[in-house]
Amino acid sequence: MRSRSPKPASTRTSSFPLAVALTAAVSALWYTGQRVRVPKNVRPVQDFDAQQYMGHWYELARIDYMYERGLTSCTADYALQDDGSVQVTNRGFDPQRGKWKSATAVAKLLSDPEVGSLKVSFFRPFYAGYHVVYVDHAAGHAVVVGDGAKYAWILSRTPSIDEASYTRLVAIAASNGVDVSRLIRVPHGAALEVVDAAKAA
Repeated sequence: MRSRSPKPASTRTSSFPLAVALTAAVSALWYTGQRVRVPKNVRPVQDFDAQQYMGHWYELARIDYMYERGLTSCTADYALQDDGSVQVTNRGFDPQRGKWKSATAVAKLLSDPEVGSLKVSFFRPFYAGYHVVYVDHAAGHAVVVGDGAKYAWILSRTPSIDEASYTRLVAIAASNGVDVSRLIRVPHGAALEVVDAAKAA
């Protein structure tokens, strides 16, 4: 009696565990990306008004990170969408290349519309925290803290403010767990200087 040679496993059967593993990994990444929480010691404003917050802001200071590294004259524009989400457009000037860079994201409120906590995504489905811990619409100032208080931004409706106001905003960031020694000031008007230098050359 001849023995039968074993049948090779079908491609469908052998690849099934790999497909399950990949699906689980992608699902885990997606789930993690959705779970943005308010960091410990960070206190978002409790009277947040999204409509008032919309519009043009200048970035006066930030804790640097890879997407903004080296950029000057940085601004952020917020536009409320019909579905309640916010379109975010960040713009900055790269003085080494003499070019403007921009990126567009979508932001969504985490829960209560009166609490200044949002999640922002430049690369969906991955989100990062954006927590408004201070906003003064009359003065046109805001302080924003990112995930784990590792990132922070000091914003203004104008490209410069007096030093007393700036110091107060830095203190607010510090009271929300931010290592303010890592803050860097963001110069504005650098692009105009480059243009003037090019004209003079």
